[in-house]
Amino acid sequence: MPKKKAFTVIKRVIWGIVIAVFYLLCALTIWLAIDTFVLKSPVPSVFGYSALTVKTGSMSGTIEIGDLIIIKDTGDYEIGDIVTFLQKGDSIPTTHRIIDSREDGSFITKGDANNVQDALPVSKDIILGEVVKVLPEVGLFAERVQSEGWIYIVALLVILCGGTVFVQSFFRREDEQDKNNGKNVEKSKIEENEKKPEEK
Repeated sequence: MPKKKAFTVIKRVIWGIVIAVFYLLCALTIWLAIDTFVLKSPVPSVFGYSALTVKTGSMSGTIEIGDLIIIKDTGDYEIGDIVTFLQKGDSIPTTHRIIDSREDGSFITKGDANNVQDALPVSKDIILGEVVKVLPEVGLFAERVQSEGWIYIVALLVILCGGTVFVQSFFRREDEQDKNNGKNVEKSKIEENEKKPEEK
């Protein structure tokens, strides 16, 4: 009995995790779609975090082409921070390091691999976030996901759905086997009880 109870608990935990992951991915996908196509955000974000693929070598040595950067809008930036910003009139964000500040509160930025600083100062209102994580070469995969119409995300959701159905059917079979085993045990006990009077 203890083993059966432990197995039942494990099944429920695994099932709960599968369901939670599935709904989380669905929610994230829906939110990214709303943020991109409805809210028209220049950089879609989830819980204040955004992911971008690096397409130029201006930060080479620190961040390479094809890397995926995770940025967060902290609102608190200082010299030495690597920030992503979008200058007015630009459609593609720039990720450079803050090398100095100005009296008006704006910053001077420069790519680590560039010989000169950026021509325009960067005010806080155009900073999209600070780079908090760099994932080498992951951006190449992210680019394919975006260019191929989220096909990989759709495929992942299909796999999760299929996996959910499989796990559920597996657990149902196990439950049915447990019930059948229990019925067989009860039946055997009844048959034994019926035979005892005859033996006396």
